[in-house]
Amino acid sequence: KAVVSTQSTGDTEKKFKFTCTGKKNLTFNSKAVQTDLMRWDLSNRLSLVTFSYNNYFQDYEAKDFVMDFFTDPTVQNSLKVFSSSRQELVLWGSHTVNSVQAERVPCSVTSMEFFDRLTRPGLVREMGAIYKCLDEEIEGFLVADELHKMLLSEESEHWEVYSEDERSEFLFLLFKLLVLGGPICQYDDTIERYLEVAKSLYKELVTVQKNTMTNQVEIASSVFKVSAWDEDICWFPGDEHAQTFCYLILDPVNRTCSALSHDFGKGIW
Repeated sequence: KAVVSTQSTGDTEKKFKFTCTGKKNLTFNSKAVQTDLMRWDLSNRLSLVTFSYNNYFQDYEAKDFVMDFFTDPTVQNSLKVFSSSRQELVLWGSHTVNSVQAERVPCSVTSMEFFDRLTRPGLVREMGAIYKCLDEEIEGFLVADELHKMLLSEESEHWEVYSEDERSEFLFLLFKLLVLGGPICQYDDTIERYLEVAKSLYKELVTVQKNTMTNQVEIASSVFKVSAWDEDICWFPGDEHAQTFCYLILDPVNRTCSALSHDFGKGIW
């Protein structure tokens, strides 16, 4: 995967400027989903903030866009990070950002049929129940079922259900986030809510449009995994962990971008 990084060039004129829209994501803020996020230990660690931006964006400008994003005062005073002392999200605030990284995240899935293959012997039953397995610790997670093992371990007999490219898709990453949850996640015994919440979030986060040539629905949004640095310190989103990230989802149609970030923290294992 191409990871684009860039250094700050000082006080040069920024092409992109940002305004916080104050938009409330209907899925993210619904009582039902908030109950799910609390059960999965995500409600106090997961943040979603939407901004509008002023100029037309093209993918080759990703490094400049992300640098302008993280050095924008409005952005710095709107993004939220997890406070380990307060055990809640707090405003990120003013920081010196010397460099940023931006990695393109594939986002092409347009149907939840993508997850149909999870229903197979030994993984997920026809009615949605997830097969259990003997408890084991994998990458800091207590694994007690075959779905978690499939997401975390190449030794799982179901690992090859999805290719490496498919596992890098934004929809798959959202699903994985919900299933793995936070450090004290209460795992579900069935797959239903994981799929429903992933679908609802995905539909609100990405923009689709119809290709007039093929008459097929396509994703118009661009997604990047981003981070902001000062020398060797990662200011945002935080400590390195598979579940600590910030995804920037750009909507070129409406010139908005949503920052979805999660800080796993130190964990308990």
